Amino acid sequence: MIELLKVSSLLMVQDSGRRGYRKLGVPVSGYMDDYSARIANYLVGNSGDAPLLEFLLRGPTLRFNASAVFAVAGDVDVRLNGVPIEPWASYWAKRGDILEVGTLGSGLYGYIAFAGGIKCEKFLGSCSTYAKAGLGRPLKAGDKLTLGYAILTGKEGRRLPEELRPNYSAEEIKVGVVLGPDLEHFAEEGLETFFREAYTVTPESDRMGYRLDGMAIEHSEKGAGIVTGPLVPGTVQVPPNGKPIVMMRDAQTTGGYARIGVVAGAYLHRLAQLRPGFKVHFREMSVEEARKELVRQEKTLRAIKLLLEGSMRAYKIRTGGEGLIAFTKVEKRC
Repeated sequence: MIELLKVSSLLMVQDSGRRGYRKLGVPVSGYMDDYSARIANYLVGNSGDAPLLEFLLRGPTLRFNASAVFAVAGDVDVRLNGVPIEPWASYWAKRGDILEVGTLGSGLYGYIAFAGGIKCEKFLGSCSTYAKAGLGRPLKAGDKLTLGYAILTGKEGRRLPEELRPNYSAEEIKVGVVLGPDLEHFAEEGLETFFREAYTVTPESDRMGYRLDGMAIEHSEKGAGIVTGPLVPGTVQVPPNGKPIVMMRDAQTTGGYARIGVVAGAYLHRLAQLRPGFKVHFREMSVEEARKELVRQEKTLRAIKLLLEGSMRAYKIRTGGEGLIAFTKVEKRC
């Protein structure tokens, strides 16, 4: 069990989210940055979808009431009993130990994973917090959380090499977008504007959607309104003011604004980590290109899991222009 001693920002239990219930109006929710969250779980020997703690900007202070193995993912200072330790690495904590997680140096969201995950009551197959509907709540000081059972031996001492750690320091990024489905609601000049201009993340952004500011995207004579249609995380809506809104993990399941495109899945974690005031450029991708990027990312995550488990002895990486990482070679132990 762990006890939260200090909570300075939004802190919630999240897992990979609710699947198959959007038809009932229930958002997916789950990790805002599924890439970092999954690596945090791999560091402590969990499956990639295990429940963990997600914090916004500043992490909590907590006390271990039993032995546990943990890892913190993010560009952040971490201390165990006042002694600095490394993020992106797993450590053994004993009963009475105090973990302090500081403020992120870059990015918006950080993660704390525990071997065995966090025990919690599931609703519609998930522990993810969706506070607007009362599915869980943000955590506060004094809360106690029970950890799942896990054999701890061999789970500590795992470390993600620095060159494989996500870098969210860039103040301006590019993300791929698949156009559609409501292109008839946009003037040709509007599409040109969408891909030419940089858009700034505003402070009004949250887990539901990122509101962007910049040059207005011109609609056609059909206007911004459509018959209510489905939304998924990554959908880019353009309301009457022409300023795009990107749907995120807690997005509603339907909406009535014209949809100019959908952010490719491989880029959503990078967009999620973009701070207010930072900028995003959109570039057009085909469905096939978006699929290939997602497959490449999944292969990278599987390779990272093997590396952390000690099943890989060598690797090569390449970094794309948008900061995506991919393995180009995998060698397993004989």
